[in-house]
Amino acid sequence: MVEELSFREGLVSDLETTFGLSEHAMHDSAVKQGVMPASQAITDAHIAADWTRQHSIIEFIASQPGGRYLIAENSSGPVGYARTVSFEGMQELTELMVLPDHQRRGIGRQLLEIAWPGDPSPEMGRVVVAAGSASDLSLYTGFGVMPVAGHWHMRQRAEVYLAHRAQETDTTDPGVHALKADRAVTEWKRLEPSAVAHGRPELHEFFGRDRTCLATIDQDTGEATSLCWVSSDGDIGPAIARSPGELVPVVLAALDRVAMTQEPEHLSVFTTTLAWWLLRRLRTLGFSVYWPSWVLCSVPLPGLDRYMPTRPPHLL
Repeated sequence: MVEELSFREGLVSDLETTFGLSEHAMHDSAVKQGVMPASQAITDAHIAADWTRQHSIIEFIASQPGGRYLIAENSSGPVGYARTVSFEGMQELTELMVLPDHQRRGIGRQLLEIAWPGDPSPEMGRVVVAAGSASDLSLYTGFGVMPVAGHWHMRQRAEVYLAHRAQETDTTDPGVHALKADRAVTEWKRLEPSAVAHGRPELHEFFGRDRTCLATIDQDTGEATSLCWVSSDGDIGPAIARSPGELVPVVLAALDRVAMTQEPEHLSVFTTTLAWWLLRRLRTLGFSVYWPSWVLCSVPLPGLDRYMPTRPPHLL
């Protein structure tokens, strides 16, 4: 039986509350998948630190026109929520979260039936990055999307990464430069749409205010051959390249930058399972799969072999 719930549009004042809900849901999923030990409880301090780091991108997503922010609640407050964001020709489901004690009661399906009604169309496709469990995949395929690629969270200890990088003597990676924000946005507008089947200029204008864009440049044309955003907090991605092999050097430059300036315990990036050149290089540097997921979409995404998703993973 599905408990009686009410559904309403979320407000700006709800964002931090639903973020906490998502942290509890993700922690529960990590424990169930064996990514995290059950003894490692999530704390209010951890949630507050994550909110401080991620709130700007969440507020950006929530502010975009054409999206939905739907909350399911009972007499005790929110128990689940869904959020979508619309870009040029694509609507992405960025979050579908239900509190662990309320899962398997049909709440996620109810949220999707309201937030994603009807079927996707040629004019407006649908995409979601989803955990790889059978129940998740079955749920999303009922709303017009199908798996198009794996989506892996790759992880390595920073000190081990730097040791591996110091031992690389036979690489011929091209030089990498930091672009000014307006130039970076222009290059993203040129390179990205053919890879992910839609344009996201607003997203890259946001990243232009929030992150640094690293790039490799074609010396003959002066155009960028690859691009990667990296934040001062160590978030790497998204990244795009003219060809799959050209994705590698700009991602490694971002990893080098974070490892040497931020000195985190672990380095993390997301990659699609089609990005074979990047995956092969990451594996030689000791990266392993930390959390497997799927990219599901209603249309083909033709260039995921030369694209690297964003971190944090609120968007493809």
